[in-house]
Amino acid sequence: MTVRIAILGPGRVGVALARRFHGAGAAVLGLLGRDPARTAAAVAAADCGRVLAWSDVARAHAVVFAVGDPDLPAAIADAVARGAHRRCALWLHTSGRHGLEVFAAAAGHGVRRGALHPVAPFADATAGAEALVGAPALLEAEPRAERLLRRLATLLGMVPIVVSAVDRTRYHAACALAANGTTALRSVVDAAFAQAGTLSADQRRAVADALMGAAVHGAGVRGAAAALSGPVRRGDAATVALHLRALAAALPDAARIHAALMQHALQLAAAEGLAADRVAAVRAVLAAAAEDR
Repeated sequence: MTVRIAILGPGRVGVALARRFHGAGAAVLGLLGRDPARTAAAVAAADCGRVLAWSDVARAHAVVFAVGDPDLPAAIADAVARGAHRRCALWLHTSGRHGLEVFAAAAGHGVRRGALHPVAPFADATAGAEALVGAPALLEAEPRAERLLRRLATLLGMVPIVVSAVDRTRYHAACALAANGTTALRSVVDAAFAQAGTLSADQRRAVADALMGAAVHGAGVRGAAAALSGPVRRGDAATVALHLRALAAALPDAARIHAALMQHALQLAAAEGLAADRVAAVRAVLAAAAEDR
C-alpha cells in the first residue's frame, strides 16, 4: 500500500522530508502551514503535493509534525481542534526534545503516536535531504505504531534506532553539542588558520577538513581518549603555552575556547597514562592562561 503523508510545517525539515518521501514513492499529499505564501513556496521547493487544508490532513495515513520544538504542543492541539485526526493514522513529530507525551491533546482520538528524530543537520532543505541518507533516525513509538514508523524511516533512507525511553533533554543537548558545537568550533578553527598568514582559503579548508575529519573518525573508531594526539597528549607544556599566547594576541575568544578544550583533552591524556609530572605542567600552563584572562 502506498503511504499517504501530510506534513505540517513548511520549513527546511518539512521540505527535506517531502522530497525524500516523494523520491521513495510515498504519496506526499502536501504541506500545511500558517502562512499561505510561505507554504506555497515550500510546496514548490519540495516539487510534490500541494498546499493542504485541514480536511486533507484527515486523509493521511501518516501526519508529520515538522515544526519548531516550542510550537509542537500547540500545533498538535490545533490539529485535534480542527478535526484533522483519522482513526489509526500515525501522528509523528521530528523533534529531538520531545517524546510521546507531547501528543497528550490527541489522547482518545484513535491516532497512533510516534517520534522520528532525524539525526542530521538541516542547514537548508537541499542539504538536509542529502544528509538524511544513511543517517540514524531515533524512533520512539507506541507498539501499534512502530512498524509504520520504521517503514517511514526506511523511505527516508535512514537507519532506524528504536528506543523505549530516553532522557530527551540530555539527548537533545548531546545532539546540539555534536552538531552545533562542532559547527561553532569549525568557525573558530577557520579564524585561527586565517591568522596564520600565507595559506590560501582553499589550503586552509583542506587542512582543517583533513584534521577535523580524521579526529572525528578516530574518536568514533577508537574512543576519544585513545584517539587523542598532539601537544597535550604528549604533555608538551611549552608548546601549549606558545599556542595560548599566539591565540590570545590575535583571537582572544579562540584562546579561551582552546584553553577550555585543552583542559578536557588533558583529562583524556591523564586517563591514557600521561605521566603525572607532565599532566601537572600542562595544568599549570592552562591555569596561568585562565588567570591572565
